[in-house]
Amino acid sequence: MAQDFDIKTSRGRLRLHQFETLPTVPVFCLPGLSSNSRVFDALGEYRSARGRGILAFDLRGRGWSDITAPGTYGWVNHALDLFETADALGVERFDLVGHSMGAFASMAASKMDADRRIRRIVLIDGLGIPTQSGLAAIVAGLARLRGAFATRTAYVDAVRNAGLASPWNAYWERHYRYDLIETAAGVRSRTDVAAVTEDAQYGATQDVRALWPRLVAPALVLRAMVPLGRARDSFIVTRADYDAFLQRSPHARGAEIEANHFGIVMDPASLAAIDAFLN
Repeated sequence: MAQDFDIKTSRGRLRLHQFETLPTVPVFCLPGLSSNSRVFDALGEYRSARGRGILAFDLRGRGWSDITAPGTYGWVNHALDLFETADALGVERFDLVGHSMGAFASMAASKMDADRRIRRIVLIDGLGIPTQSGLAAIVAGLARLRGAFATRTAYVDAVRNAGLASPWNAYWERHYRYDLIETAAGVRSRTDVAAVTEDAQYGATQDVRALWPRLVAPALVLRAMVPLGRARDSFIVTRADYDAFLQRSPHARGAEIEANHFGIVMDPASLAAIDAFLN
């Protein structure tokens, strides 16, 4: 059984989506650049069926969390929200699962984790420097955030027809419908374009590979093997970065998944790998 509740941080209110009673060491899940907590519903249901829960975040500016002022975004601020959430819930240690930008925010959190509160960390197709064609596919997917659509079905159909969230399934339908709000002109995404833009610009200024040595907790890296766009090199995690990270990180392991950057977060092989690693 899943439930929603809010946590107030010093930067704004967060909407959280919890599956099952959280264990002593809970699993916190951070979504990607324009995503929301529902992207982890497949993982939540997989673990719930085994008596284990997760806590998924709507990052600020996404889903039902607060849209906050310019200058309040970026990986470090999202990581601060994470630690404040743990404090508010009385959680001393936790596991961390991040997809795409959520993986980058998770790595920023690891750098800040002086007290070793992060027990294990899972990076889902977010690790190093994406290819230009991979980034172009991500940017193309943001077009849905601009303007209104006549109906909820029209919005979901547009996302499905874009072909990035593949293979399409009921989880993706739930994910995108969750994010919608009614307006006089129709429906639009709740996710704030300015928040997404600020996080994207922040990421463009960061040397994410410089965070690798600060990942001291055991890590699992999942790499998508299917290109995201039409170009054959449309990857968010390149094989070169994947291999380099695993070679230099003695406490890390990896798995390559036959899915694209979006499909990997719900792929059955990913769910099984994550659950086994965290347990």
